[in-house]
Amino acid sequence: MTRDGALIVFARQPVAGRVKTRLAASLGAKVATKVYAHLLDRAIEIATQSKFSTRYLYTSDRQEVTYFHQRLDANEWHVREQCVGNIGQRMSDAIGEALIEHAFVVLIGSDVADNSVEDLNAAFDALSSSENRVVFGPSADGGYWLIGSSKPCPEVFCSIPWSTSDVAQMTLRRLRANGVEVILTAERHDVDETSDLRFLHGWAGGS
Repeated sequence: MTRDGALIVFARQPVAGRVKTRLAASLGAKVATKVYAHLLDRAIEIATQSKFSTRYLYTSDRQEVTYFHQRLDANEWHVREQCVGNIGQRMSDAIGEALIEHAFVVLIGSDVADNSVEDLNAAFDALSSSENRVVFGPSADGGYWLIGSSKPCPEVFCSIPWSTSDVAQMTLRRLRANGVEVILTAERHDVDETSDLRFLHGWAGGS
């Protein structure tokens, strides 16, 4: 029998000056915001097409909750506000909250250039068939774009040097130290620099 799983997407409202600030330093805030809007569209589309029938979008700003309530189908998405804290605290809290209601949870970001429906479905299948697995999606910059589990694992998110090239390897060491089977997805690319745009599916540029 298939276990009940949920998908979490961390996202922001595409507002100039508040998204993709590193990219904006090279391309300008207007173009950087268009890039993020395209990434957000991709993330929502991929999530909606995946095997996950329960989907949460967590935004970091209370004012943005209204934006996503208006944008997303209430029958397909639950919109929630992230807790206060660094990215590790926010991910840990969202995963723990969703695991109260679901057998397993997968969390992704909304700025991944080249992930796919198949990536999400593979994570769903891996977690639906075992309670002692973690699915982990490394990104090319040394971080990760996906993490999924059947159990809360707050220690995996504590005291991590976020936004450095050590994030993925340190997280993997902690996961394996916990004795769980780690299933790795394909490496994907976040879009933070202009060089990352070559990986972005469907992006034709813009000004």
